[in-house]
Amino acid sequence: MKLYPTKFTPGILEISELFELIGEESRRDATTNLKVGVAGFQDGVRHPLEGMAAHDQDEISIILEGDFLLETPEGKCKCRTGDVVHIPAGEEHASTAFENGRVFYVLFG
Repeated sequence: MKLYPTKFTPGILEISELFELIGEESRRDATTNLKVGVAGFQDGVRHPLEGMAAHDQDEISIILEGDFLLETPEGKCKCRTGDVVHIPAGEEHASTAFENGRVFYVLFG
């Protein structure tokens, strides 16, 4: 067992990657990787600042604190404390904090 403390001091935008596991190639010639971290946002902060972000991996995020506006090419939705968000690999997205908030995220695939 390993313990990964989530030492967290809110800043304008703080992303703390807790750990990354690099998988081995599977029988399908694909490598599975896993990244886990915490991100903190101050009220009004947008990430990324301009445009949209996309990952090569699926993302699961749990909103620990705060409210966020999540934007994708398909539209916008409000996410609140306790919500779980799934962003498929390759989907463009951005988020804006309505109030100071924290997100726990896992990137996998």
